[in-house]
Amino acid sequence: MPLSVFVSIAIALVGTGLAQGQGRPKPRRLEVVGRLEHPAIREASGIVASRRHPGIFWVHNDSANPAALFAVRRDGRLVREYAVQVPNIDWEDIAIDSDGHLYLGDIGNNDGRLPIRAIYRLDEPDPSKPADGPLPMTLASYYRFPRGGGGRFDAEGLFLDQGRAVVVAKTFDGREAELFAIPLDPPAPLLRPCLPEPIGTLPGLTEPATGADLSADGRRLAVCSGSAARVYERDRAGRWSPLSVVSYKHAADIEAICWDGPDLILAAEGRTMYRINEAAWRAAGPTPKGR
Repeated sequence: MPLSVFVSIAIALVGTGLAQGQGRPKPRRLEVVGRLEHPAIREASGIVASRRHPGIFWVHNDSANPAALFAVRRDGRLVREYAVQVPNIDWEDIAIDSDGHLYLGDIGNNDGRLPIRAIYRLDEPDPSKPADGPLPMTLASYYRFPRGGGGRFDAEGLFLDQGRAVVVAKTFDGREAELFAIPLDPPAPLLRPCLPEPIGTLPGLTEPATGADLSADGRRLAVCSGSAARVYERDRAGRWSPLSVVSYKHAADIEAICWDGPDLILAAEGRTMYRINEAAWRAAGPTPKGR
């Protein structure tokens, strides 16, 4: 074969590869989209997207901060701040339903010191209007741990599923994270707190989970840690199957995650707001890649 013909064929093959997308840049995994500049947001610990007010995200602080809720934009700009009428002992995550309610997870339990933990429900305020006073609690459900001090766990992830609150246990010993259900209808009162109901584990999630959110259609669950964001999909048996793992190494202070349509929004204690778009988390696949 003449050299000129060989070169022509090689160029054509390269061009075909580029046309099929082999030369396209990979989607950016973790994209900075903003910063929580409001001074009162000192340590963002939970985030969820409003289902009634497009473009609004609800954020709260971790423990040792005033009981407050913040409406922000995706780029971190403050829209409104609201005082809340329940104490922030160790708020770790926030969840939402489709009926205009927000759920604050007072579920943190560092070193297992606290015998009772709580889920509080609030009516979602309209962020275009100031509140008349602190937002009142409209429901509270409490859970305890087995007597004798055993079985206590820390948790930083919360989501609503099939009318129950579900907390994601934060593990440090390499075990897969366990899921526990807390009843909401009826709620467990303070004088008769329930025992958390174990309802399964999240395969592959062996690092400490710091946040969680369920998609509005209930099909996909997102969970974050200091090293990765994971997406799970519910299988026919109702178990959570790994769909994607997006690893990161420069954002170890990520504490919160939520769905924004098909994309993911993450908030860090250091105030940075990140996005993982749908193309990026789908491209990552279910097996962790190099960090």
